[in-house]
Amino acid sequence: MSAIPSYSTPCLAPDATGTNVYLVGVPASSEGRLEVTLVNLANLNSPTGTLIGTQTAVSFWSSSAQKTCFPYGGNQASTNNPVFVAQFGPQSYFTNAYPNGTIDLPANFPSVGLVSNKLFSLSGAVGGLNWVTALSNATAADTNSPWTGLRFNATSIVSSSRDFVLTNYPTSNPLLSVGTYVASSNTPAQGYHIVFDSPNHGSLYTTLDSAAPIVSSVDRILSLSSPQSVDMSGIVLTSNAFSLTMAGVGYILDMASDGTTVLYSINPSKATKLQAVAVAGNVPPFATTMAAASVGNKIVTYSTSNNGAVAFNSFDTVALGWSGAGLVKPTAPPPSGSNTDGSGSSKHSVGGIVGGVVAGVVVIALIVFLFIRHRRKSTKTVEVHTAVPAQPVHSDQGKVPNTIAVPLMEQNYVLQQQQQAMVQNDQYQYQQQAYNPHHSYIPQQHDVYSAQPMSPIPVEHATSPVIFQPQMAGQEAYNYTPPTFIPQPQEDQPKIFQPHGGSEASPQLHYAQEGYVMPPTSTPLAPASQSYTPTASSHTAGSPQYIAPSNGEGYAA
Repeated sequence: MSAIPSYSTPCLAPDATGTNVYLVGVPASSEGRLEVTLVNLANLNSPTGTLIGTQTAVSFWSSSAQKTCFPYGGNQASTNNPVFVAQFGPQSYFTNAYPNGTIDLPANFPSVGLVSNKLFSLSGAVGGLNWVTALSNATAADTNSPWTGLRFNATSIVSSSRDFVLTNYPTSNPLLSVGTYVASSNTPAQGYHIVFDSPNHGSLYTTLDSAAPIVSSVDRILSLSSPQSVDMSGIVLTSNAFSLTMAGVGYILDMASDGTTVLYSINPSKATKLQAVAVAGNVPPFATTMAAASVGNKIVTYSTSNNGAVAFNSFDTVALGWSGAGLVKPTAPPPSGSNTDGSGSSKHSVGGIVGGVVAGVVVIALIVFLFIRHRRKSTKTVEVHTAVPAQPVHSDQGKVPNTIAVPLMEQNYVLQQQQQAMVQNDQYQYQQQAYNPHHSYIPQQHDVYSAQPMSPIPVEHATSPVIFQPQMAGQEAYNYTPPTFIPQPQEDQPKIFQPHGGSEASPQLHYAQEGYVMPPTSTPLAPASQSYTPTASSHTAGSPQYIAPSNGEGYAA
């Protein structure tokens, strides 16, 4: 056990038990040294840490660059489920850190950097794959947008991919984004991507994420639906806000006017409403060095003070209270918006629903009373009274705010997956190439895909199949001619003594036959998918690609 290290740009991720966290960072005193520490949170006021892995790469890891960490949410059953680590900047680097202390070599997209950990949203998780929607520092020519879809692989970071084509594109100058995902063991993975383009406005997109290998220019990694407006509930975010994902619920931590920490939540599968989380008791001060992770049903934060002191705090999304050291009483008025419980469900909304139900019952009772009272009147009058209640009742049902329309894109996407059923069986198997840290390479990159796709061979059922035999250059096609029997005129032959049976000699038959020449042996043509050879080429932004670092260096454990 050791003291908890102090980092200026750390990140947190839960361990497999859901009770402890991994702390990842680069100390300013050891530039280029990435450290992974397992922190025991049994005592929040006095946590202990165990350094489980390090990687030294001065050209890659920086103590001043923003970072983010999260596990592979669909791979929790694995005993070696890694923590995904990303570092942001003009050159962004990624790696997987495993529980046994192994850290993958850092990898990157040489021509594309990612802007910020505040604009990097986890929006899909199935098996050993994570899908992320992120803002890059490059604008794709064919989409005119810097947003890109990313797919990261838990088995090998070099099997990851990116794609600029997203179908729909958020604003190019956003303030913050947050993602959520639908827990599932099947693909396509589904989730949500919420983008706040200003402090008081946001848009919500449904995401559909493909696990199929990229084998052609029409294969996509991630698609966004048409946007829906977020109901901000009067909330105004600040530039200090940052987000985290707790599976289907997205949380935003922000700084209140008194310098304390305030929480907002959104559960896009239920409603498109951002709401303030009700907090009982004291809260932690907000810190610009704060990092957070969802650990079970809790939000765990890490922060450092000016003197380097480290503090851990925990917010229970069920009990709605903070714990840990350094908590203070908030003096700022409660934030705008309806108070919510930890799951993002509005308490005021529940009261409104109950009130609406009671009012509806009263209205129905009144209508029944009027109906009985006036039933002896004309049939026309009765029809009017009986028709009236159907309108408000139907209208009340239509006011339920938890309905999110499923876009048509989902149906088209499912159809595409059905057409790719042959490759879906191998959806988690990717062609891996040996990684050389001294050389940049582009596996499965569309703009360098040199092999031509094989055209379907038409089959004419009226004739026999024709077998194609490739010929050598300059050689004429071989045509086989069957032997021809040419009988010769028979003449009387003299009797010849046969010592072993006395039979007559058989007439000598002469055959004229063309010599058979074996066709040249040729190597069968490889299908297009096997003759793919990555080569260096200019960058085409609209194509999925994955690149390892262009310059290497030694890595020390």
